Amino acid sequence: MHFCADNHIHTKFSPDGYDEPESFVLRAMEAGARHICFTEHVDLLYHRPEVAKGDIDGYFACVRALQRRYADKIYIGAGLEMGYTAANARENARFLSEYRPDYVINSVHEVDGCDCYFPEYFNGKSKREAYAAYLRAVDESLDAPYAFDTVGHLGYVCRNAPFDTCDFYAEMREEINAILRKIIAKQKILELNTSVRGVRDNTVPVREIFLQYVALGGKKVCFASDAHRTQDAGRNYAAARSLAREAGISVQTVVENGREKEMEF
Repeated sequence: MHFCADNHIHTKFSPDGYDEPESFVLRAMEAGARHICFTEHVDLLYHRPEVAKGDIDGYFACVRALQRRYADKIYIGAGLEMGYTAANARENARFLSEYRPDYVINSVHEVDGCDCYFPEYFNGKSKREAYAAYLRAVDESLDAPYAFDTVGHLGYVCRNAPFDTCDFYAEMREEINAILRKIIAKQKILELNTSVRGVRDNTVPVREIFLQYVALGGKKVCFASDAHRTQDAGRNYAAARSLAREAGISVQTVVENGREKEMEF
């Protein structure tokens, strides 16, 4: 399997990761990749404190060493996936000022005190209520009081929802369009996350939302496996590439050494 870049990877340094960072680097080089970015979870004030973050000090020490070891072979980013909530925004800002990662994904996992990946998030909510609460949090996250590069997995609320989610965009068109316009206005990168299983398009956001993003003027996109195991790096890359090309996009926007860079795929 060939892929040129993967911008969302979790290793043993994330609470839900498994493998050594170097194993991902070797897999990426074997696949012909020119860019790989680790993005360990940081969900400060998460409702389960034991999984709010992993060994971040150990993570940065490890990845900085890999950057030196493979400097002439592949770009390796030491990034973070920051889980946004209204309650942790200032803590996130302090955390980022301390660690100064190479790359930041701004994601929403927790809404109303519950991670919307899990079934309990949907208890007592109608479909529209579950969607609307999530989208309000995403919209608010775009005004986070810290710098970030990319908006992660827009549509995360649909991953394990207990109802048919094919109407997510149709049901929430106005709210989603407002978020897309805001992403564009703030010149952020939109992630095409390919970690989903059993979803029609194999991407988050789904096809309708991504095509609308481009129709509204969005140009910045990156491909992201959201891998937690080595074998998943670069997964469903062909689906992301196909969708991007359908929309008229021929380059990824990656971040290297603090600067955005266009990379053909």
